[in-house]
Amino acid sequence: MEKKPKNGIRNILLGVIGVLLLVLGIVIGLIIAGILSDRPLIGGAQESQEHVQITGETLEESFESETDKMTDRQDDTGETVAQETRESVPETEPIRIVLDPGHDDYCSRNHPDLGVNEQDLNLKIALACRDELETYEGVEVFMTREDGSCPDNGQGSDDVTGRTAYAGSVDADLFVSLHNNATGLGYPSEANGAEVYITVYSKFTDESRKLGESILSELTTQVDLANRGVLTRVKADKGYYDDGNTKDWYYLISTCIDQGFPGIIIEHSFMDNPHDNALLKDDSQLQAMGVADAAGIAHYFGLEKKE
Repeated sequence: MEKKPKNGIRNILLGVIGVLLLVLGIVIGLIIAGILSDRPLIGGAQESQEHVQITGETLEESFESETDKMTDRQDDTGETVAQETRESVPETEPIRIVLDPGHDDYCSRNHPDLGVNEQDLNLKIALACRDELETYEGVEVFMTREDGSCPDNGQGSDDVTGRTAYAGSVDADLFVSLHNNATGLGYPSEANGAEVYITVYSKFTDESRKLGESILSELTTQVDLANRGVLTRVKADKGYYDDGNTKDWYYLISTCIDQGFPGIIIEHSFMDNPHDNALLKDDSQLQAMGVADAAGIAHYFGLEKKE
């Protein structure tokens, strides 16, 4: 029997060993690759997970997100070209303010001996205030009346709750009743100047005071009026609010509180004071009072003029 050369056997063994080593290397490489794939980068485990969450939106959502932005670029000619990268700005609800020109042709405060009619004075001031407020961004203005009609069920009674009920129906954030004062002691009176009445209800007192001070600051700067301050007045017969405070004297204020929003009363001047009476007979001064009211309100709320 013929024997195979020893060199041939050795070569075969080396070949087999080489194949085994190759296979073993591949297996080891796969194992190592699997281990490395499960090992996070330094500080990258959380980043990787967050990245998946962020980029896990659909392509459609991603496209909508990008097209909600806008930037400008310039082409080669230097002209500005609009590009779709407009940023979404969250919209905020406008502040809803109800202006109430006090009294009316049915519930009048006519003073022929003084040469003035309060309901007409109040309306002129309120209309000027409305027009000025509407030059600001972020505010919506409502009026309880724009003529001599009665907002209180047309009856002209002393029940003024129809005015505040209207404010509640339009979801008012603030009720502002505009008036002019009188001592009732006859002409001439020494009392003069502007004052603002606010609620004693604790939820609204501090902010109402700041608002009143802002209005009085504008009134006494823009018009030659004395500053009589921000005042409160209560009436024990009306009972108490849920915070324990005696209810406000004026129903215009207390019924606002009952509906969940603050109300204030601006008394611009004294009709029976010679100095103030002269101002009230000048339409430009009435206009200035309304503009000052608006400026005080706008300053308190941080409103900016429309462009």
